[in-house]
Amino acid sequence: MSAEQPALCSPGRLEAFSDGVFAVALTLLVLEIRVPHLHDALSAPEAWEALEVLGPKFGSFLLSFAYVAVFWVNHHHFLDLIEDVDPGLLWLNILLLLCMCFVPFPTAFIGEYPDNPVGLAVFAMVLMGAGLVFTLMWPYAHRRGLMRSSVRKQAVKDVVRSGMLGPPLYAAAALAAFRLPGLAWLIFTTVPAYFFWHSLHRPRVDRD
Repeated sequence: MSAEQPALCSPGRLEAFSDGVFAVALTLLVLEIRVPHLHDALSAPEAWEALEVLGPKFGSFLLSFAYVAVFWVNHHHFLDLIEDVDPGLLWLNILLLLCMCFVPFPTAFIGEYPDNPVGLAVFAMVLMGAGLVFTLMWPYAHRRGLMRSSVRKQAVKDVVRSGMLGPPLYAAAALAAFRLPGLAWLIFTTVPAYFFWHSLHRPRVDRD
């Protein structure tokens, strides 16, 4: 890193701050699921019916939890390869955290109105923004010499190619929300499954 662009914080401090934001985002997701009011506090049928009504909220919570968790796992892997932090990387990371902090809002929206196209589109756009920012962090950090010297350029290109699968699908989901909400939901459920699988079978990028 050049003297003109001094580090604003250490990779460890950046990771600690980011982990805190991820943890808050995950916690906020569940706050929208409130205990239902029962007219008969001892009625099991009424309780089951109330939980059934909350089904979409549970579904949106689990979906968003999976997304934030996958982002956190890959973010942890990324920061493990970082040796220095410059202002550009710091602000890219803050943009990613901005997207993560906003996830609870569309999560609550689609939990309350599962087929509303606006809620689905907003959810898709937030995910698209997060995917784009995180994917761009890889080539930026490598180009600026912020990564370990053992990280291969081709490996970074492979990560970018894999990461760029998400944003176009999220854009497709946003468009599909206004005509085929079921297709949007299908995209939402398959994309995190792919990245979860990919995180389990990720090759080492810091050695040949």
